[in-house]
Amino acid sequence: MLTSDLLRIRRASGKLQPRYLHDKVRRRLLPVAEDLVGKLTAALGDKREDVDQALGTVEHKPTDRIVIAGLRKLLTDRCDFAVADGRDPMDVRHVLFRIAAEQRRGLAAAEAFDRHSALERAASELDEPIDVIEQRLFADLRANERLLRIKTIRAEALIDRYNVALAQGVLLRATRVMVTIDSERPGTVRQLFRAARFHGLLHRVERRGEHRWQLAIDGPLSLFSAVNKYGLRLALFLPAVLHCEHWQLRADVLWGKRKEAMRFELGPDDGLVPSDNRVTGVAPGIDEFVARFQKLESAWSIAVNDEIIALPGETACVPDLLFTNQQTGEEVFLEAFGFWSRDAVWQRIETISRGFPSRIILAVGKHLRVSEELLAEDDAGQLYVYKRTMQPKAVLKRLDAAPS
Repeated sequence: MLTSDLLRIRRASGKLQPRYLHDKVRRRLLPVAEDLVGKLTAALGDKREDVDQALGTVEHKPTDRIVIAGLRKLLTDRCDFAVADGRDPMDVRHVLFRIAAEQRRGLAAAEAFDRHSALERAASELDEPIDVIEQRLFADLRANERLLRIKTIRAEALIDRYNVALAQGVLLRATRVMVTIDSERPGTVRQLFRAARFHGLLHRVERRGEHRWQLAIDGPLSLFSAVNKYGLRLALFLPAVLHCEHWQLRADVLWGKRKEAMRFELGPDDGLVPSDNRVTGVAPGIDEFVARFQKLESAWSIAVNDEIIALPGETACVPDLLFTNQQTGEEVFLEAFGFWSRDAVWQRIETISRGFPSRIILAVGKHLRVSEELLAEDDAGQLYVYKRTMQPKAVLKRLDAAPS
C-alpha cells in the first residue's frame, strides 16, 4: 500500500481524482520503472541499506519524486528482508562485549583499548573467523538485513499496481462504498460476493433488476474500532471489483486532516488493471471449519456455497456453506456473521421471519450479543451463537434437530 504522503490526489468540486499514470506519463515513466525493477533484481542478497542506495541512483525528473517514491515503496513491499543465516548476532555481542569489558577493566591509565585483540579472543571463543564476527555483530539491525526473496513483477505491471494503489489509498478513508454491477456473468457476480465475505467486509447485497446488483459496504471510518485493519481489508477487496467488466464504484470519503466530506468514483473507464490475486477460496476460518466438519461421521456433506438467494424486496443472501443430507437430499445453508455488525444480523433475522425458501443456520459470534431465541421454531432459520470459533458438532446438532 501507499502511505498518505505518497498519494497524488486532486480535489475538484467535492470529488477526489487520483493522478493515475496513463498515456504520455505512463510511457515516460516506463523506462524509470524498468530501471527500478532491474536495480532491485541485481541487489538480491544485498543489505537493506545497499538496496535503498541502489534504488536511489535511478535517474528521474525532480517533479516525479513522489511517483518514484511510490513505485519504490510498492517494489520493496514485494521483498523479503531478513537476517542472513549464521550465528545469532545477540550471542556474538554477548561474548564480544564481555571480553571488551574485561579488557577495559584491566587497562592502565595510559593504555589504549585494543579492538583487534578483543575480536581475536571472541573469534577464538566462538570458533569463527574475525571477519565473520564483525559481519554478524550487528547483522540483525534493520539496515543490515539481507534481501532474500523478491516477488517478481514486470515494469508495466508495477505501474498498473501503482494506479490501483492510488485508488486503494482513497478507500482507506471511506465511510461508505457502493458497488453496482450490471449484466455481469453469474460466476463473476458470485466471485465478487465471495470476495467481500473472504475479506470480512460489512456489506449488504441488493438486487436492483434482473441482471443488476448493488453491493453496499461500510467503510473503515464508519467504525469505532479496528479502523486500520478493516481499511486494509477494504483496499484488498478492490482488485476483485476490477475483475468485473460492467461496474461502477462510488465512495463517501473523509479526506485530509480536517476530514472533509468528499466523493470518489471509479469505473472501467479509469483503466485500472487488477493483479492476479482473484479470490478463489473461502475465509481461513470457514476453510478450517469445513475440514473439521468433514471428519465427523454424519449423513451430511459440506461444500462452499455458490448460490445467491434473492427474495423480492429483501437484501440478497449469499450463504457461506451448503450442507446436503446424503440420505434424504435435504439442503441446509449456513451463513457466518463474525466481523459483521448487529444490524446485518437483525436484517437477516427479519428476512427469515418473513419467509425463507430453504433451511438456514445463522452462525453469530457471541460479541454481537444476539440471542438464539430470536427465531421461532417454525421459522426456516436457526441461530447458533458461538464464543470464538464455530464448532462442527454444534452445527451438526442443529442440522439433525429439525425433521428432514
